[in-house]
Amino acid sequence: MWKRIAGLAAAGLFVLTLAACGGPVEQLETLESPSSGIQQTAVSPDGFEDNLDGLCEYMQENHAVAGERVEMSYKEIGAVGGYRYRFKFNSSTAQVEFYEFDLDSSDSKAKECLDSVKEKGFFTLLGNDVPATLSGKYMMIYTDASNDQLNTEKRDEVVDLFVSFHS
Repeated sequence: MWKRIAGLAAAGLFVLTLAACGGPVEQLETLESPSSGIQQTAVSPDGFEDNLDGLCEYMQENHAVAGERVEMSYKEIGAVGGYRYRFKFNSSTAQVEFYEFDLDSSDSKAKECLDSVKEKGFFTLLGNDVPATLSGKYMMIYTDASNDQLNTEKRDEVVDLFVSFHS
């Protein structure tokens, strides 16, 4: 009898353990590419404030990012703010991060990060080289593992939009 109860309890515990490991699956919004032959006209940055919120709104309006804007940890690189977008594009997961720096009163972390991106096109964080793009007081990190032509063109488009924001 006790063996049966212990066996049922062990089986129940095993099922609970498996269920806990699964966790919720993140549902990412899909950034649609324009229909073939249709060229989107970029929204001008002039109507957006020259701050991190304005940059994010500008990039959203230009369909450069999709999904929920999530605040990132930014003090480790000396930034004054940072946001991330994760979305699906052309069957791949893309992640775009935007950071703002105070160039007039940068601490040593900010100077080290910005100088590295200016010199090498990347900075090192926790032993990893992180490719980044600078535009004035803003830094962007664009990650997409796909090297498909459509994904590469989208990355180039996003970089061009980013660089054109209040530069």
